[in-house]
Amino acid sequence: MKCLMYMKCGYTTWFKLEHVLQIPVSVIFGYFIDLTMLLFTWVNPQAYVMKIVDLLIGCLILGFGVYMEVLADVVMLPGESFVRAIVLTWETNFGTTKICFDVSMAVIAAALSFAFTRRLNGVCEGTVIAALLVGYIARVLGKKLAFVKEKHLI
Repeated sequence: MKCLMYMKCGYTTWFKLEHVLQIPVSVIFGYFIDLTMLLFTWVNPQAYVMKIVDLLIGCLILGFGVYMEVLADVVMLPGESFVRAIVLTWETNFGTTKICFDVSMAVIAAALSFAFTRRLNGVCEGTVIAALLVGYIARVLGKKLAFVKEKHLI
């Protein structure tokens, strides 16, 4: 109801339907994550090196997905949409801003973990690596595949 009031009061310059659509898209995305976890239960590396390899593969896939999401310029997940809002407002680079955002989320998660459990819970080296790598991969792909956006192939 509040969203409709914003639209009626003339705030349509910044408010778009895609902002509301982030809610169902996030729910659907969550179900796809659950489905993927179910399909890949057989992937459970025991060796630390293989865990890092799987993490790097996951970062590549996620970085490519983030790049495609930004390139498509449609409804985004809230995290990337927040980063895009910063990029558009302050005219910064998406990849760099994404790295800063992801690292800040990891730092906040670590601080909350210490605040509530008195120890570091759920934030390990994989979280830090992913926070640093996903935005970097999206930025590199953005530079290497810039011709796709220019030629409107997608």
